[in-house]
Amino acid sequence: MARGFAAVDRFAVEAFILAGGRSQRMGTDKARLALDGSPLAVILARRIAPVVARVRLVTKPGEDYDEFGLECVHDVEPERALVHGIRAALAAPGAPWRWMLACDMPKVGGDVLAELWKTARAAAAPGSAPRLAGRIDPEPLPSLWHRDLGAEVRPEWGNAARDWVAAARLALWEVPAAGEDRFRNVNTPADWQAYLAARPGGMG
Repeated sequence: MARGFAAVDRFAVEAFILAGGRSQRMGTDKARLALDGSPLAVILARRIAPVVARVRLVTKPGEDYDEFGLECVHDVEPERALVHGIRAALAAPGAPWRWMLACDMPKVGGDVLAELWKTARAAAAPGSAPRLAGRIDPEPLPSLWHRDLGAEVRPEWGNAARDWVAAARLALWEVPAAGEDRFRNVNTPADWQAYLAARPGGMG
């Protein structure tokens, strides 16, 4: 952590795992992919729980994730778009800072939150998002947002999450190439098999 900027205040941050996508390329619900006998979203929630005040799942109404044991926030928009999940998380009651995460990024942990927190605080910005080395656009997830941004959302922000990052004036965390692996999604069965094979001990 850079000198002059405090460590993350865990009681000021809540995590929201977005699980309202269609998982079309995977062919099955990515949040429920089994890893060591537990759903992927639950494993992610357990990993990040020690560094935040609360972890919640963002889903569509009627989607049953009761077995996860996580409180759900509902994105009530009929269409499926990442920005609707972000808006639902911003509108939920709770701590002032909202850490938005994807259910299909199994390597994200507290170190990512620490960098997002440091970046936002250093820039006096209402949040932050990562930008991978050599990329022009930022990654919309994982990202950190202040809840007050919920009142600033306008129709002209559109439905593209990267446009929301710019419109919300999130500071950009420039991620070095050596740290990019943490942001790898598992979007397809091939991605999932590659992730399992690369784990210590491989797929067995």
